[in-house]
Amino acid sequence: FQYAEATLKGGDKACDYQVGGMYSLVYEICRNKLDAHLNYALDGFNWVQKSVRDMPNPYCEGLIGYMRSVFDSLGPMDEGSRAGLHFSCCGHVSERLVKILSERPIEGGLSVDGGLPPIGKIDAFGLKNLSRDVEEFRTFAETTGVPQLVDCFDELKSITDAMLDKELPILLQPENSNHRTKKYPYLSLEKVGNILEKYVGAGMSLMGGGKGSGDMLVLDKKEVTSLLRLVRSHGI
Repeated sequence: FQYAEATLKGGDKACDYQVGGMYSLVYEICRNKLDAHLNYALDGFNWVQKSVRDMPNPYCEGLIGYMRSVFDSLGPMDEGSRAGLHFSCCGHVSERLVKILSERPIEGGLSVDGGLPPIGKIDAFGLKNLSRDVEEFRTFAETTGVPQLVDCFDELKSITDAMLDKELPILLQPENSNHRTKKYPYLSLEKVGNILEKYVGAGMSLMGGGKGSGDMLVLDKKEVTSLLRLVRSHGI
């Protein structure tokens, strides 16, 4: 009986190992599919958009459609593994978009990980439309019923919200660092600086540290230069 019990335990461990390996493979396949969709949909995408969209960008709807179909087809998975796949996919999408938005373009138009290169140029309206995409991703995450899945998009939301905040020029002042951190806990000054380097400012300058279009900040070229200098003065 001891031999039989030991053999059974060994078989259970081997089975668990194989199941775990299978789920890891499923996660990897899904992430690769998401990468392929992003690379195709955003190749040559123009982020200098000059107007606000009233719906998400098409790539966003495509990604959500794919993730929804994948999640809906995972009935046989146990609850923990299903949740793991949700976090793997949503976390991967958010991480990729953060990199595309906030990393510096590399010479030759390549990416460090071999994927889509970072955005070369973006304006306030491109940021506004990206923030609309972020809200769509968050709404989708909430509809899955997976607790805290929406948190996957916290950093991406923090960056887009901050770049559109009319108070950004004030928040970037050194004396306001604590207030900035409380309002945007996931915001990195290095990433703000990188985005400002590719920010296409409006042509007309207005006094007052940035102009707003509705509820969003729109910087002119001089203001972009001034804010970039301020951010880099933090030693970043």
